[in-house]
Amino acid sequence: MKRKTVSKFLAAALSAALCVPILLADPISAAARTVSGDTVSGGTVSESSSENSEGNGGSTTAAPSVVTNNVVISGQRATSTISGIYTATTINGAVISTSKENLASSIGLSEADIAAGTNIRSYICDNHNKASKAALQSAAEAAGKTAVGYVNMDLYTITKKGVVTKVTSSSEPVSITLALPARLAKTNNSFSILAIDQDGKTVIMDDVDTDSKTITINTKVFGAYSIVY
Repeated sequence: MKRKTVSKFLAAALSAALCVPILLADPISAAARTVSGDTVSGGTVSESSSENSEGNGGSTTAAPSVVTNNVVISGQRATSTISGIYTATTINGAVISTSKENLASSIGLSEADIAAGTNIRSYICDNHNKASKAALQSAAEAAGKTAVGYVNMDLYTITKKGVVTKVTSSSEPVSITLALPARLAKTNNSFSILAIDQDGKTVIMDDVDTDSKTITINTKVFGAYSIVY
């Protein structure tokens, strides 16, 4: 195996090793508050200092923390139905608004799985993988689009025993809203999200909300996303 391939493998393994233990934690306790930018870790809540002027929260703390993310959509604050790790700076926040029950069903979890303690967690971070970004950029160019940002929108199921499974697709559309940074929100561009599915097909998901500060998509694909116009 080539040295470069080994390095990439080790980097991916290290990333998973650092994040999975945090994802395993249940961040929601009876005393936990859910407000924009709050960071939940080990059952306690601490204020995050990262929040943009429009109020779209996004934790960018140095160490990954379990968070319940919030964004403002057309003046109404929305809170993600699941928790996870958020470290992205390409966007100013992201929420999954599909109910936890419908999300579980669409990714193949049964009521028995949920009753047995299986959780769904998100891991939202900037995409720094050169190969992934190049593939997304090429797909964007082929579709006549311009890529302006790259973010990973990953989902995982985690059993009570700690078995972690990455989710790459769902049987039904899942509603996700991403808050745009000011540099993009202030433009007159109409943004979409581009992804490449498991079959290598380019999928472009149009914005279904009317707020210029956010992109809301209904998606069946999770993983590496590109913001395009």
